[in-house]
Amino acid sequence: MDVTEHLPLAPRDLMVLAVLAEGPLHGYGVVKAVEARSESGVLLDPANLYRVLRRMARLEWVRNAEGADDGRRRTYEITNGGREVLSAELGRLERLLTQARPAVSGG
Repeated sequence: MDVTEHLPLAPRDLMVLAVLAEGPLHGYGVVKAVEARSESGVLLDPANLYRVLRRMARLEWVRNAEGADDGRRRTYEITNGGREVLSAELGRLERLLTQARPAVSGG
């Protein structure tokens, strides 16, 4: 998979992958974890989140966590492909910041 074809990521996609990289979560847990990092300005409503998760599952970036569902909630985890996309996007953003930072620091 050429991960660069999916870049740049939308901020919500970046944040969903980032919180799932820390461990499996059910949908509401993802919403709360993204909210906890709301300095990024990314807020998710549950309906939007589940659309995002379905799309990410089709792209094989996330999957249902084995044995983690409790019958009421589905738990999601990041896949290796999702980690690759997340890593590529973070690298892209870091390079962009490195290139742009001299413009504001006078260097």
